[in-house]
Amino acid sequence: MKCITILYPAKDNDAFDFDFYLRRHVPLIKDILGASLHRIEVRKGAHAQDPAAPPTYTCVISIWIADWPAYEKAIAARASELIAQVPLFTKVMPMIQVDEVIHP
Repeated sequence: MKCITILYPAKDNDAFDFDFYLRRHVPLIKDILGASLHRIEVRKGAHAQDPAAPPTYTCVISIWIADWPAYEKAIAARASELIAQVPLFTKVMPMIQVDEVIHP
């Protein structure tokens, strides 16, 4: 299994639209990925030990992929739909990392 982690930096990202993200973007991800999707998790950045300090990331999403070849096929066909929505909920480009899950 692989896990895709998408990190939206907090710097210059005060206007991140969580409502849009949860109502429109996450359902689009689920629709596009279909059966290749194992699990999806969205987290909102919170302060660590200092309540006055901003989080490093406004939003972090983890997408666990059970069927990588099916994921690649789905994303190749419809990635432009996901990319087109990004300016509708954030003004910053996310960082993306793909990991191989080695322990549940």
